[in-house]
Order: sequence, then C-alpha cells, then structure tokens
Amino acid sequence: MMFSSYPQITIHGFKWPKRPTAQAIGYLLGTDQFGHWLGIIAGSVWHHSNGQQGTFEQSFVKLIPYNAYWSACFNRSGKLIDVDIVLPHIWDNQLVEEVDLEIDLLKMDDGRLEIRDQAVFTAVCQRWPMPASQIDQVHATTTQIYQQLATEAEPFKLVGQQWLADFLQQIEAKS
Repeated sequence: MMFSSYPQITIHGFKWPKRPTAQAIGYLLGTDQFGHWLGIIAGSVWHHSNGQQGTFEQSFVKLIPYNAYWSACFNRSGKLIDVDIVLPHIWDNQLVEEVDLEIDLLKMDDGRLEIRDQAVFTAVCQRWPMPASQIDQVHATTTQIYQQLATEAEPFKLVGQQWLADFLQQIEAKS
C-alpha cells in the first residue's frame, strides 16, 4: 500500500562503528516538538545487508527525535514501545541514517520495562573503540529514557500512542 500523500523516507540502519545492517521504507507522517514521526506499514519489506529480506509483521510508528541518542517505535501489541539507543540521526533529503548502539529499552504490553543488550554494547565498545564522551552519553541516555518510560513522560504516555492510532486509522481507511 502506498501513502502517496506522505513523503517516502528510506531508513538505512547501521551498527557501530557504521556497519550496514538493514534498510526499510517509512512515510513521514509529520513532526512535532518531539521529532519526526514515520509510519511503517505491515507487510512492508525490509532488506538486510547480507541479502536477506523480510516483512514487518505489524504496522507501527517510529519517532526520530531531534539530535538525540535514541529513537522509538510504538506498536499496538507485544513490545508496545521499543527504544533504541543510537547516534544522532543523519538526514539527507528523504534518507535517514541510524547507527544502533545495541542497547534497547522495552515497555511490554503487560507494563514491564526491560533494558536489553548492555553486555553487547560493552563488547562492541571493546572491539570497536568509542570515544569516552560518547559512552557516557549512551549511559546517560539509557538512564534518562528508562526514567521517562517508568514515569510515562511524553512522548511515551499518550503522544506516541496517538500518532500510532492516527496512522492505523489511515491504513484502515485506505484498505
């Protein structure tokens, strides 16, 4: 399904230090004080750098905040909110680059909060050194986002869910 009224954005994914991982297409739904909101439609294809590909199982929205060390996906079930700790995004017209720094914060649909892959982050930093200031920023961002998820600070309470609800409603209207 095409959302011709929305600009198509190509998302190039990388792992530190800039190892290509995957590519996907989203639609720029709009912006607000939190950042750029992209919609990804269930069934859309993602391509892995190793030649594999797959499809997204459910539609979701992705928030790419302004000059921040994180991005967040808002889903309707399972991992309701999935925050990736990343380098600040690089935008080039209708292309956005995201360098994933391994750590994920999850809010599950039963309300549990999880932090995943901190050991993987440590191993990556040992294999591919990262500036100490950047490591400090990763830890500070992880703590900040965990607190925001725990206290349901915006955009993690209503804002993200509203963008998701509006996007899902548009998908329903077009099908």
